[in-house]
This record gives sequence, C-alpha cells and structure tokens, in this order.
Amino acid sequence: MAKTKEQKKKEVDDLKDKISRSNIVVFTSFSNNEGDGLKVNESQELKKKLKKDNSEYVVSKKRLANVALNDSNYSDIVDTNKLDGSLGLAFGYDDPMVVSKTVYDFSKSHQSLKLLGAIMDKDFYSVDRFIQLAQLPSKDVLLGRMIGMIQYPLTGLASVLQGNIRNLVLILSNIKK
Repeated sequence: MAKTKEQKKKEVDDLKDKISRSNIVVFTSFSNNEGDGLKVNESQELKKKLKKDNSEYVVSKKRLANVALNDSNYSDIVDTNKLDGSLGLAFGYDDPMVVSKTVYDFSKSHQSLKLLGAIMDKDFYSVDRFIQLAQLPSKDVLLGRMIGMIQYPLTGLASVLQGNIRNLVLILSNIKK
C-alpha cells in the first residue's frame, strides 16, 4: 500500500532527527539482485544487537533518505540513488566504533547484508575505508595497549633496580658465611 504525503513527511522528519543525533550513519543493502535478502529474523537480530549499543537500524526508501540527507546538509557527501540495492541505515548515537564493528561483524556472518559506506564526522567513508575503521581495535583495547606501553619502561626500571639490591644482599650474605 502506498504511503500518503503525511506519512512520507513524517518518515523524512524522523530520518532527519536520527541523522542529526547520530555520530555515524552506516549505509547497507539488505537484499541482492537475485531477490534473496536478509530474512526478517536476521533483521530483528541486527536490530537487537544495535539496540544494546544505543543504536538502531531502519529501512528506508532511497528517495526519502535523500530528502532527509539534503535537509541535513549531506547532499554533497552522499547520494543514496547511486548506492546499489535496497537501503538500510544504521544510526549510532554513542561510540561510532562500536556501531561500525557490530554492523561489520554482522555482515561477515550474513552474506545478504552488504555494506555501502558510512557518514561520520561530516565525511563519507567508502566501503573499504569503513571496513578499515571497523577492524580497528576498540577504545578499551587501545587504552589498555597505551597503558601497557607506558608501564613497561617503569616495570623494567624497577626490575633492574631490584636486581642490584638483590645482588648486594646476596654478596653480603656470602660475606657473612
């Protein structure tokens, strides 16, 4: 059943709101040219995973998404009509890395979900660039590595200083004997 103008306007307003609040918008295609696509239960699974990350996944008509992107000043960045297949949008409201990892990992295990790119920091990320972003370690892992790199020289210094004291105590105990 065709949507009325009011329904379309409401959907465009809803998309504009989501675009304005999100830190990342991931463009996906949930069906391929043979007619096979993401099944309803798989789509629900993706939505549940994204909801845990304070994100959401919506399906939209390309024309309505273009209107929302134009109204949000993204018209010069991306034209959804040039993207292949149907259009699904993942909106991330918190950490964009978590959303990118979730969508990327889901697309690896579900071949019918194709990545088309993303908008982050007012820039369009191509599929390859988006995949590179999604494969980066998480913020917690990077912070852990940084702390380890800072801590390593200090641990080494403490070990060297303890070695000298240990040798002194050993020499003194041998002299006492």
